[in-house]
Amino acid sequence: LAGNRYGLVLQGKETAIRGAGNLFTDNDYGLVTFKGAPAGTGIAKISGNRKKDSLAIPRSQYRPESEPFRIGEQPESRRYGDEVLVGETVWRERVVVNGLVRVPEGSRLVILPGTVVEFGEKDTNGDGIGENGLLIQGVIIAKGTAAAPIVFRSAGGKGHRGGWDAINIMNSAGAWNLIEYCRIEDAYRGLHFHFSRVAITSSVFTNTYRGIQFQEATVLIRGNRFFANKSAVQGRDSDVTFTDNMVYDNFQGINLFRTHLVARGNRIVANGKEGARIREGATVFEENLIDGNRYGLLVIDAFFGSFVRNSISNNGEVGFSLKNTDNMEISGNFIAGNGVNGLNLQETRGRISSNLISDNGERGAGIQSFAGTLEENNFSGNGLYAIDLDGSSDVMAHRNWWGGEKPDKVIFDKKNDATKGKVDHGEPAEIPFPFPWPLSAIETSLTWRGDIAISTTVKVSPGATLTVAPRTRVLFAEEAGLDVKGRIIANGEREGRIYFSSVSRKEAAAWGEILLEHADGSSFTHCVIEYATWGLHSHFTRLAVNDSLFRYNSGGIRFRSGPVEVRNSVFSDNSVGIRSYRGNAVIAENLITRNGTGIFVREKGGGLTIRRNNLSANTDYNVRLGDFNDEDVDARENWWGSDSPRATILDGRMEPGIGIVHYEPYLREPGRRGGMERK
Repeated sequence: LAGNRYGLVLQGKETAIRGAGNLFTDNDYGLVTFKGAPAGTGIAKISGNRKKDSLAIPRSQYRPESEPFRIGEQPESRRYGDEVLVGETVWRERVVVNGLVRVPEGSRLVILPGTVVEFGEKDTNGDGIGENGLLIQGVIIAKGTAAAPIVFRSAGGKGHRGGWDAINIMNSAGAWNLIEYCRIEDAYRGLHFHFSRVAITSSVFTNTYRGIQFQEATVLIRGNRFFANKSAVQGRDSDVTFTDNMVYDNFQGINLFRTHLVARGNRIVANGKEGARIREGATVFEENLIDGNRYGLLVIDAFFGSFVRNSISNNGEVGFSLKNTDNMEISGNFIAGNGVNGLNLQETRGRISSNLISDNGERGAGIQSFAGTLEENNFSGNGLYAIDLDGSSDVMAHRNWWGGEKPDKVIFDKKNDATKGKVDHGEPAEIPFPFPWPLSAIETSLTWRGDIAISTTVKVSPGATLTVAPRTRVLFAEEAGLDVKGRIIANGEREGRIYFSSVSRKEAAAWGEILLEHADGSSFTHCVIEYATWGLHSHFTRLAVNDSLFRYNSGGIRFRSGPVEVRNSVFSDNSVGIRSYRGNAVIAENLITRNGTGIFVREKGGGLTIRRNNLSANTDYNVRLGDFNDEDVDARENWWGSDSPRATILDGRMEPGIGIVHYEPYLREPGRRGGMERK
């Protein structure tokens, strides 16, 4: 196997392979494995391939959260063969279809919430595709509810993919056909319509050869789930609004040809081929998540496109590929963590600006030919090159940030290969451009680099890990913060600190907080957290904080439960340095000074160990116990700023009925505490 782009591709965990005596050589890639396929070792000698001998694409672990689709048992109310329904027909309970049921022009089929429509299996030509279905030439209103969805499935609820034909809608361009809170499964094509107006909302398409197929139509597809289909959505020559859908675990995601498309707020994840393939037409594509597909987003032969504020991440080979396109606006996108290239550009013209292009396996952007503006992007942490120019034409790439590297080091062009064009990088940016984070939630694992601007609170979903790279600054608008229900790893370096700060005001409570709930394994090292309402606010989380600085906050850290470890850090100039509520924590070797209260133990302080800290010069108290704290606190072997620790502690000695802070023996002089300077 030689001279191919791929010698062999193995895809899917069901793949089985055997062989010997084979040779894979002189391909771009010798062997590619994807979506849980076996490694294929032992079947061939794999060597001398141009880019990589073997490329293993990790299987995406992310699956969108969704409410279960509950289906009740219904008695049979009506059975049909090949029939025509004239006038208005209402279906309820369980309807069995053993033929083709037609609703002619001027007639209407209304299906009530909770109805189950079952199709018997009929396959006269033996091709494995069922022939029973619906043909709507009038109007269909299938309007279920969240509590009582409508179900279309094979008879008995145990059908195979393609067990029945489709809900066909033809020449119904008057009133909207409505599909709402429906589950469509086991079909050849779940919905199939031409020359019609169809609104599909809050529905599920699964186990079909094609969830939805259409052409020459006006289409609204909103808030649906497409999973485990051969193809989720395919359409052409239509006006399409596609918003807030989840498209995951299909072989092919969405495939659109010559459409006017508006796509916003979708999650297109872990599909076996392209997440989204768009050919020709005009597209507005905003605030979508494209993650964990083999290819993320592919745009071909298009004359206009606006691709703004999307997250295109962790796709197996290429994140975003454009070929023969013009008038492209590509801005504000997070293009990161893709297996080979973040961007592929071939015969593309347009404007590429204000994107964060980072942590892609080989190249931030692989360019064969590009004409237009490529500026004010942040390139950082890409495997081989930020830009790899593989064509003979020059490319202008002025005023980009190159991740702190010299441009010549991270750009491949004429200087490396005389047959290539030149990337004119002009005067590079010395510091990163602030990158406005585009989405309200982080649902897959990713890495932040450079300057990240947060305008509203961003949720890190369960199962996702947000990694913050050294030297990154996360800058929050007023009341914005992070809500971490997955995990955050913010491990800076002594000479490469991570900052969590305000985007504008430099005063306490200028932004919200980093809230961690059941975010086990989160850690902060060599971080500066400043100007927050609460720097860290942790509930029921195994949390480690080391060598970090908390300053100018209303509060540094507050936590409930734990276990929490706070070591070798500095808390200064906060109203409260550390606050514990029913906490389980080790607080050791920190410098806690110039706060209003150094450590405030609100309730149940018996789970705290406070050791070898410098606790001094806090305005009110070094340690204060709350009115409802009825447990003693172990705070031995600390330095208290003087030989009179008791005067700096509010406990049961001053307020009878609350616990006692046990401070003896105490240190007679300050130790070297806190791994971060206070400047």
